[in-house]
Amino acid sequence: MALFNHIALRVTDLSRSKQFYVRYLGLAPQFEHPISGPQFETVTGIKGFDATFAVLSDGKNEVTIELVELLPPLDESPSSFNHIAFQVEDVDELYARLARDGVKTISAPLTLVHDNEKINGKRFFYFLDPDGNVIEAFNPKDDLYSSH
Repeated sequence: MALFNHIALRVTDLSRSKQFYVRYLGLAPQFEHPISGPQFETVTGIKGFDATFAVLSDGKNEVTIELVELLPPLDESPSSFNHIAFQVEDVDELYARLARDGVKTISAPLTLVHDNEKINGKRFFYFLDPDGNVIEAFNPKDDLYSSH
């Protein structure tokens, strides 16, 4: 069974969007970090991927919101990185099942090597639902995006 984890929304101004969600919805910033490089290009399918993302939480639920600002020159459609994410027990097994059933995936599962321990070691990939909506699947990881 998959556990609903986060919703990612592409934003044009990360600071402005964070302030909006804090001010009007009472969410609290948990984590913010730049992400870029070949690993992210591979797993997202976005050439030249360069972004900063912030994770916000209501402090009561495990589900968070990821605000993602793609940095220039990545001015694709506003929804180019919007996705929903699920924690699954075995990313590789899910990937194999999707491939066997002919479901479109953006990449094979990738284990992230990153200098920030909160995301280092995250194993994940993206795939599409029947309408082309992007879904992220990832293996459990302790303290992923936590404020600790």
